[in-house]
Amino acid sequence: MFRIGEFSRIAQVAGSQLRYYDQIGLLKPAHIDEWTGYRYYSAGQLPRLHRILALKELGLTLEQIAQLVDEELAIEEIRGMLTLKKAQVEQAVQEEIARLRQIEARLQFIESPEQPAFDIVLKSVPAQHYLSIREVLPGVNAALQIMQELLQVVPACVSENALGHFTTVVHSETLEDDRLDIELGAVIFNKKAAAVIPLRGDRMLTATTLPAVEMMATTVQVGGFENNCRSYGAIGLWVEKNGYAIDGPGREVLIKPPRFNQPGEIVTEIQFPVRSRGEIIRTT
Repeated sequence: MFRIGEFSRIAQVAGSQLRYYDQIGLLKPAHIDEWTGYRYYSAGQLPRLHRILALKELGLTLEQIAQLVDEELAIEEIRGMLTLKKAQVEQAVQEEIARLRQIEARLQFIESPEQPAFDIVLKSVPAQHYLSIREVLPGVNAALQIMQELLQVVPACVSENALGHFTTVVHSETLEDDRLDIELGAVIFNKKAAAVIPLRGDRMLTATTLPAVEMMATTVQVGGFENNCRSYGAIGLWVEKNGYAIDGPGREVLIKPPRFNQPGEIVTEIQFPVRSRGEIIRTT
C-alpha cells in the first residue's frame, strides 16, 4: 500500500487530482486510516486510474468516464478510441507545423521581397492526357487528403511507364478558405492506360486533357505548400517586371512527391500560363 504522495509519484498524477477523484467517487483509496485519515492506494488500482486518464484524454466528461469505467469498457474499445484520438492529435500537430513554416516563409518574403530565391523559366507545355477529379473543396487540407489518396491508388492502377507527374490545377479565380475549385490528378502517357479509377466514397478519376500552353512561367520549390507564398510571389514579381499577364489557372506539378511525412523532400514545379500585356485576352 502507498500513501497518496507515493502513489502520486508512481502513477505520475497530481495529488490534488487523486483527492478530487476520491471526492467524486471516481477512484476511492484502497484504505483510509481511521485514526490518522491518511489515504492509502494499491498498485492494483493503477489500471483503473489509467483507464480514467485515457478516457479523459479523449475529451469525455467525468460523469461519462465514471459510467464507462464502472461498466468495465473493454481494453480493445479503449485502444480503438485512443488510436483514433492519436491520429487526430498527430494531424493537428502536422497542421500547426505547416502553419509555422508558412509564417516563416512569409517573414522571409517580407525581409527580401525584391530578391526571391527562385529562378523563373518561361517555356511551352504540350497538351497532356490527364486522369483527374475536379471538386469545390472546403480548403487546402481537404485537397491534400485527396492527393494523398491519389499517391497511393493511382500507381497501383497505372503502370510505371505510363504514369507521369501528379498535377493539381487551381481553377478558383480567388482563393477562399471554405471553397476551393481545384482539379487533382496525374498525367498519363498512354490514354488507354486507365479510363476510370474509383476512389473512396463516390469519387472517380476520369480521363481528360490538360490543354497546351504556349507560354508558361514556371519555378521550382522545395518543401511543402507552406512555401507557396514565396514561389507564387516570385512568379508574380517576374510577371509584372517583364510585362506579362496571367492567362489562365495555375498548376502545381509534383516533381518529387512527399514520402514518409517529410515535407522538406517535396519538389514542386509551380506553373502559370502568361501572355504579353499587349495581347488580346482569350475567351473560353
